[in-house]
This record gives sequence, C-alpha cells and structure tokens, in this order.
Amino acid sequence: MGRFIIVKRSKLLVTVLLGLLIVGAGGGYYVYHTERQAAIAKKQQTKKARNKKAALKDSILSQKVNQTSFSNNQDTNQQITKILNLSHFVGSALVVKNDHVIYQRAFGYANKAKNERNQVDSKYQILSIQKSMTAVGIMQLVKAGKIKLTDPISMYYPTLKHGRQTTIRQMLDMTTGFRLKNGSKEYLPENKVIDYAKHNVYYYPDKNGISNYSSVNFLLLAGIIRQVTGESYQHFFTERFIDKLDLQSTGFLIHGQGQHATTGYRGPADQTIPDYQETMPETKAQMANELGTGQVYMSVHDLFTVESAILKGKLLPKKDVAILHTRTATGEYGGGVYNISNGIRSHGLGYGYESSVFLSPDGKTGVVLMSNYYRKAAPIQPAANKIFADLMNGSIK
Repeated sequence: MGRFIIVKRSKLLVTVLLGLLIVGAGGGYYVYHTERQAAIAKKQQTKKARNKKAALKDSILSQKVNQTSFSNNQDTNQQITKILNLSHFVGSALVVKNDHVIYQRAFGYANKAKNERNQVDSKYQILSIQKSMTAVGIMQLVKAGKIKLTDPISMYYPTLKHGRQTTIRQMLDMTTGFRLKNGSKEYLPENKVIDYAKHNVYYYPDKNGISNYSSVNFLLLAGIIRQVTGESYQHFFTERFIDKLDLQSTGFLIHGQGQHATTGYRGPADQTIPDYQETMPETKAQMANELGTGQVYMSVHDLFTVESAILKGKLLPKKDVAILHTRTATGEYGGGVYNISNGIRSHGLGYGYESSVFLSPDGKTGVVLMSNYYRKAAPIQPAANKIFADLMNGSIK
C-alpha cells in the first residue's frame, strides 16, 4: 500500500513538472514571438520612415534640377555638368544633338575598393531597356511573316492558362494579366528558364487589357523567338544587334563584363551622397532569370547606337517601328518603350544599376545616363528628363 502511494506521488510529481515545463516553454515561445513581431514592426516603421524621407529628398532634388535654367551664352559642358552634380550622379553620360556628340563625361567610381573610376566607355547593366530590343526582335519576325501580332499566346504555349485570351501585341504592351512572383533560385539554361516561367506564372483576370507592367511577358516573348527561329535568344540577340551594329561594349552578363566593367552599388533609401558602402552582387541564376528582359550590359555609346538605329529604320522599316511604338489606351508603354510626346524614353533598374535613355522621334538627338549606384532619394530620371527637354526645346545648343 505504501509503495502504491509513493508511485502515485511520483507520477503526480512528474506530471506537475511536465506541466511546468510545457507552460515555461509556452511562455518562452510567447516572449520570443512577441519580441520577433515587435522587431518586424520596428523594421517596417524604419523602412517606411526612410522611404518617406527618400521621397522628400527626391522631390527637393527634382525641383532643384527642374529650376536650373540653360543659357545659350554659357558653356554647354558646364551647364550639363551642373545638372549631374546637383543630382549627385555616379556613372557615364552622353548627350547627342543631330547625330553629333555634344557632351560625354563620367562621374564617380566603377569600383571604389580598387580605386577604379567610371569612364565614358564603362559598361553598365541596361536591365529593362533590353525589352525595347526584344520587342524589335519580335517585330522582325512579324515582318518576315513568321508570326502575327494578333497570335494568341496559346499557339506557342498550349498549356499556359488563359493563353487564348492573350495576344503577342498585349505582351509587347504590358497589358496582360500575367505575373511571375519569383524566378528560379538555381541557375537554369534558357529553355529551362522558360519552362520555369510557364509553370509558375500567375494570371490576374482584372489586369487583362489594362496597363500592368510585368517582365514575364518579355521572358515569354524571348521564348517565342527561340521557338520560331530554332536558335537561342542569346544567339539571336548577338546576330541581330551586336554583330549587325558592330557593338564593341555590349554583351551578356553571364560571360562577365571584361574590360571597363563596373560594380553595382546601392545606398539606403534616404541616401543622396554616395559612400560606396554596399555592393549589389548578382547570382548567375538571377542573370539567367532576366532572359529577354534585362541580362545585357552596354556602354552609353552602344546604347545610343541601338536605340537610334531602331528609330532610324536600320533594324526595321520605319512604318513597322511606328506600329511597334504605339501607345496603349491605358498608358505610354508600347512595344518595349514609353512613347512620350517628343520621342521615346526607356528606363532600367536593378542590382545597383539604373539606366535612362531619351530619344527624339528621328533618333538623331538624345540623352543617355547610365549609373552603377542606385539611391532612391537621388534617381537619375529627373536629370535625364531635364537635359532632354531643354535639348529638344533649343535651350541647349
């Protein structure tokens, strides 16, 4: 009987201890969870505050840039340099008027750790500006009678949901419901990148037919180029652009930039003055995922050469360029570029790089800014827009 009572008490003690252990563990988890949620909330608040501060700084900088007046009596070089210095620009700049270079200069470091400065022939990622070239490639196939702008995507991707409701024209204009949230974390060759996109793309019916910027459209267009030509997109691009226009400072990132390479830097959202503290490394998987949408590097001269050649009808008849560069009913975007009142503009952003190009309708006059240091509070678009506007209205001779 006594032994039974001892055993019973022992079991009770074990039960109580286990209960205390569970309660303690639960309390510990509660504390951990609460602290974690507080840390996340604080991080979000800090990010929100920095973004708000960045927006304010961007607004102030843009205002200063726009208020700067050009005068025909002053030196053009000094005036353009003043705009770029005001913007804390890091990178290479090119300004062309009537096919004559009137300004070219580089600012800041290509690689601060190696003390290498940017040069006028430095190489930068063009990112989304590549879409303008993929669009031309598609239009070349239309011109050759191999595809039609009205073709439903289901002709090329039979298993793609809602492919019958989406045309090639819509993909060129970013008016589809397609969106790809994330690319593959593993490096994939071109055909596998396309397969990954096909199987992971989302479709939003409410976005169909309206402006909906999504890079997966051009990734799938690159896949159509592969299907129709029977060659890789990289080979197609090299043949139709690099070789055709004899581009000496253009290539695919996956092979490295070679001579005059640059390193991508990024500053905190509210930073304006560069300090070169944070680089933006890019994996080979990320390079591959940008198929047709942003995996090419160029110099400012090469980028102007390509975009100018497109508008001059050197890669497509001008009437076909006009068809390609048609604004949609819901926005400026059409055929891989933004179609503005006095020409075209294109913009690329990512991995510490930012590139901007503005060109006149005849392709003879334009501004190209390419940067390897992205700061949300000091973007390059306002400076590019200002220089181009004054170039077109005659304020810059």
